[in-house]
Parts: sequence; C-alpha cells; structure tokens
Amino acid sequence: MLDQAHTLRQLVQSVPMPARRERFSPRMIVVAGGRAGVGATTVAANLGAVLADQGERVVLVDGAQKDGDLAHVAGVGPAIQRSLDEVIAGDCSAAEALAPGPAGTLVLGSRRPGKQVLDTSRPAQQRLFSELQSLESEASLLVVDAGSGCSAWTRRFWLRAELVIIVTTTDYLALLDAYALVKQNVGEGAGPDIRLLANQCDSDAVAGEAYRRLSAACQRFLSRAVRAVPALPRHAPTGATSGSAIPRVWERPNSPFGHAVMWLGRAVGDAMNDER
Repeated sequence: MLDQAHTLRQLVQSVPMPARRERFSPRMIVVAGGRAGVGATTVAANLGAVLADQGERVVLVDGAQKDGDLAHVAGVGPAIQRSLDEVIAGDCSAAEALAPGPAGTLVLGSRRPGKQVLDTSRPAQQRLFSELQSLESEASLLVVDAGSGCSAWTRRFWLRAELVIIVTTTDYLALLDAYALVKQNVGEGAGPDIRLLANQCDSDAVAGEAYRRLSAACQRFLSRAVRAVPALPRHAPTGATSGSAIPRVWERPNSPFGHAVMWLGRAVGDAMNDER
C-alpha cells in the first residue's frame, strides 16, 4: 500500500505535542468540518471502522446539531431503533440506543424526522456526556461526528476530546472555514491535540500546501500548533454497487480510498497512543 501521507508526516515531525489534560472516559475523538460538504461524516464513519479493525471497541456517535446522517453513511440507517435524541431526552440509556455498525463498531445514531431540532442546551448535553461515560464496558473509544461549524454544543465536545480532526478540502474558502473553526474553539491553557485532514485531495503536493498554509496561520495568529494526518483522495463512484456513492473502506478496502483510510487509522492510533 502506498503511504499517501509520507510527505505530510515529514513536514510535521518537529511540531510539539499539546499539554496533557484530564481525560474523558471512554476516550474521545471528535471529527469536525469548518463547513458542510467537506466530508466530516464520511471520515468519522470510515475512521471508526478501521480503528475497530485495529482492535478498539468503537462507538460512533452522531453529534451533529442538524442533518445528522452518520447512520446512513455507515450503512446502518434502518438498524437505528432508539436514537441519540431519545438518550438526551432521558427516554432510554445510551447502551439501549446502540445499533450494530460496520467492522464491529456500535452506532449511537440520530433520527430526527422532519424539522425536529436537537436539544443542544447545556443540561441536555451533560445528560449525553453522562450516558457516554456509562459506555465504558461497550467502548474503549468514542468517535464523534460533530458536524460543521462552531457552537457551544461543539465546543463542549472539544473540551472532552483527546484528539480533534478538522476535515477540510483544499480550496481557499474551505481552508478559511477550517481556520475559523480552530480560532473559535481554542482557548486559554491546554486543549485537545488538533489535527488537519485534507479530504478529496488530488495529490500529496496539494495536501501538503494546504497543510502549510493552515498550520502557519494557526501558529502565527493563534500560537497553536496544528499537525496533519494522512490525506484522503477523491472518491470516484463506480458501477451500481450498494453504497457506491459513499466511500466505505469496509466495502472496498483495496481501493485507493481504502488504502488511504487504513493509513489514516494507523496515524490516528499512533496519535492516541502518544497521549497515553
């Protein structure tokens, strides 16, 4: 397999690690996008699958405030009988709402019909966090799809995460949105380890340039180091196979996208082990 992120790893070897913080348990990875459409949900589902394949007990959590479709992207939409919304409302426990997901993962999905809005109040989110902490027997790792943009809801996820992966494409406006997401979420003192993932890339060179621009801006204006994880290539749907419009590593592990996601999983696993 080709290591698509070789150039990026060379670029970031000298960036210092952030200070350690008190951990949330189970350990949490947050995947977020500066804007909608950059692929954060696809990254979360595929990353969770490869981490589960590496031996982690993974629960995928749909933490998007609106238009949450993690269960659909993971290919388990019909299996969602109880939802994250019901957990927040106190109608069931998180364990009762888990559905089988890809590669041995479990999925805490969202199911909001019509224009129903997720309760994102602080008490509601505190109930959710309490339920997530009760999943230690089911999960060693939570992979949270936090959706796009910044709000008090997403910031609370960041505060509990060990690793935040910011997904962006390489166009200029998407990079600006990714920078804004970092700026709005970082604060005083120690924060999570923040990594950039360049999605839908045409080449390592393009991904490397995107990383250099964003990293330099974060270092200069925010005094915050942002390192990279392996980039993911464009996905070209082929044929009429089930789910062909959505890249899924468990369906096509030997595709260029599948190989790249496996390298991503290794890099993220290494990053989490560095935090131990």
